[in-house]
Amino acid sequence: MAFQEVTMRLAGWGALACAAVLTIACDARSTDRYDDSPTVTRDNGSTTDRDGLDNDIAIGTSGQAPRGAADARRFAEQAMMANKAEVRLGELAGQRAQSAAVKEFAQMMVRDHTKGLNDLKAAVKGHGIDEPAQLDAKHQGLYDRLSKLSGAEFDRAYMLAMVDGHREVQDLLDDRATETPATRGTSGGRAAENSPLDAAVNQWATEKLPGVKQHLQRAEQVNGQLK
Repeated sequence: MAFQEVTMRLAGWGALACAAVLTIACDARSTDRYDDSPTVTRDNGSTTDRDGLDNDIAIGTSGQAPRGAADARRFAEQAMMANKAEVRLGELAGQRAQSAAVKEFAQMMVRDHTKGLNDLKAAVKGHGIDEPAQLDAKHQGLYDRLSKLSGAEFDRAYMLAMVDGHREVQDLLDDRATETPATRGTSGGRAAENSPLDAAVNQWATEKLPGVKQHLQRAEQVNGQLK
């Protein structure tokens, strides 16, 4: 084989290898955990299960809080969805739960998360962020599954969802409540800005975090009492 022909073939193989590397890199970026997937739809507030609980029980947001000033809007949308889901599920539990402790917990969920949702709407007023008109597919799916249960079976499934969901929400609020422009790092090569919306959602998260921790503690207690 002529030297020139060998050289041309080697060059062609090199180009194909480079193209393959670029394709893999692009695919990796397209499957980032913040992109849409069967269990992650970040823009409308749906979630992934942080502890692998068959992707059906969690009612929180993602296992990790979104980062950066540009994600303050996303955080607010996710937090609104989580609060709305808590209220809807609490109302359902009031109808279907058997345990008095579960019914009491559900009443607390409706009361506290209605206030949490209203407080968040007030905090982000003027930023064009509205309460979702309905639950997203993830939360609606959980609601539909629980609505088919009753009695002790409902109690166990509902409280399991409450434990898992509040763990996720606690993580979400804890990260946002303790964030500062310095800890957020950079976005797009520039320092993250402490925007008015950023400040508003951070303050809301700081105020609500203690209550979420109390909810989680109580959910674990009630869940441990069920048989």
